[in-house]
Amino acid sequence: MLRLLPLFASLLFVGCAPQGSSLLDIAPKTKEDAPFPDFENPETAPVEEMETSEMTRALTGPNGELKDDDMRQVAQQLTNMGIQYHKVGNDQLVISIQEKVHFSSAKAELTPLARSLLNKLIVVMASKPELALVLDGHTDVTGDPIKNQNLSEQRSNEVRRYLLANKLNASQLYSRGFGEYLPLCDNDTILGRKCNRRVEITILKIHW
Repeated sequence: MLRLLPLFASLLFVGCAPQGSSLLDIAPKTKEDAPFPDFENPETAPVEEMETSEMTRALTGPNGELKDDDMRQVAQQLTNMGIQYHKVGNDQLVISIQEKVHFSSAKAELTPLARSLLNKLIVVMASKPELALVLDGHTDVTGDPIKNQNLSEQRSNEVRRYLLANKLNASQLYSRGFGEYLPLCDNDTILGRKCNRRVEITILKIHW
């Protein structure tokens, strides 16, 4: 048992901020500072170093289909369901859902409206194991910044739990929290703070 204690201790500190850092130091200040998770093979050569034939293979699937065919089908499905979104990314199509999962102040419980949106996304994702959802939790500026960081993670995790309970695969879900540091709206107003209490959802392709 004693031999296991160092292992538990090392696991406990995985992912901690460097000594001397504060949340304000490491928090993203813009959307560009909060990139999508990199699911690609880290050993893949950068595009500028690839030969033309390698670039062609990188843009096609195992049967020669275009890399983003599946994502364009998803975009059409979202349109048919009345879900607003926009497309981002250059080398790979990424779909950012415009509708947000909103929360009451200091709460992480899903509303019926939130469940309705998530149920539609479940229909889209259930038959597409090659796709992933990135779940980004946020808060307004009310309260302590460290508590807000924890609350933002609780919100994204609550969305993740709901999706897992409705048969989505854990490998399709990536949740994280950004606390109060990426507001969409003005925190000086009631409506603005309500706007900022949210989980944003992004769809991307992780493998063939």
